[in-house]
Amino acid sequence: MQRTRIVVKVGSSSLTDPLSGLLSLDRVHMVADQLAAILPDPSYEVILVSSGAIAAGRARLGWNATRTLPEKQAASAVGQSLLIEMYQREFACQGRIVAQILLTRSDMEDRRRFVNIRNTLETLLAANVLPIVNENDTVSVNEIRFGDNDTLAALVAILICAQHLILLTDIDGLYTEDPRSDPQARRIVEVANIDSYVRTLGGDSGSSVGTGGMRTKIRAAEMATASGIAVSIAAASEPNVIQRLLLGEEVGTRFVARKDRLNARQSWLAHGSRSTGRLFVDEGAVNALRKAGGSLLAPGIERIEGQFDEGAIVDLMDSHGECIGKGIVSLSAHDLEYFVTMRSNRDQLRGLPEVVHRNDMALLS
Repeated sequence: MQRTRIVVKVGSSSLTDPLSGLLSLDRVHMVADQLAAILPDPSYEVILVSSGAIAAGRARLGWNATRTLPEKQAASAVGQSLLIEMYQREFACQGRIVAQILLTRSDMEDRRRFVNIRNTLETLLAANVLPIVNENDTVSVNEIRFGDNDTLAALVAILICAQHLILLTDIDGLYTEDPRSDPQARRIVEVANIDSYVRTLGGDSGSSVGTGGMRTKIRAAEMATASGIAVSIAAASEPNVIQRLLLGEEVGTRFVARKDRLNARQSWLAHGSRSTGRLFVDEGAVNALRKAGGSLLAPGIERIEGQFDEGAIVDLMDSHGECIGKGIVSLSAHDLEYFVTMRSNRDQLRGLPEVVHRNDMALLS
């Protein structure tokens, strides 16, 4: 039987008391109850991405706020065990084993570690274990942070080839305006294409305990839908919201998965990998890449940025400085500089290998 894979992400604002900012047992119970409605169904496989560790640790330490990175790391070190203990108690009542997975951005960027994480999650799902994923805030620094769990959830969904990503928050979807301040705001039921207008609808976080906002959720939706994954944004407090979303009810806002989706390797290249340089290509090369599905050749490169070796991942930039994709280069920055110099001198560049083969490239819409 083909099982539908679902990644459910719940944010700190949905797990904490709005007045005290402390982790709420009632709200954790509410999330567990939502999942309990679908976990016994053999047609679903579920992964939970849960925030809340810093808020839990801050409460246990008696801190009103965590302003510095070391304070957040310390609060996370205390709170992560408290958070997973709450989930263990909740799901033990349902006879479900849970597993804790803590990740940093560098875990996703390294292809071998990326595959190892996928293998672990596959094994846990096969054993009917509920994986609970969070960012490893204790060791994360700015260079290796996801920055928000919406991005983490989208990358987890891409990693396990999920069919549906559900982002539960304290607002019941994407609105034309901020519904907390504008009574004329209208909820958008479905988004078929994430364009510049949709991106402008994202705002800053409305919660003091969360790190994300609607902007990060739209970005996560853009990543996931490009990989063929449907995305829903809905209120965690909505009764039976997960079950209703899966039944197709018009709850929250649904982002339609793109039909011209990236494959698994391209999805990792586009969203999981870290670039070490940039190649600026001319308009002719952009058209060849986008319209003809060709490889990137040396004559199409105008200039390069960064120092990298063969096999490195680089951003592909158009002449306006917009990133059009990412790819794995077959030549080092040193060699490419030589060819760019030859190009500027109008020397003929013939018989050269593809700089980025089309099979090693992920183009962005």
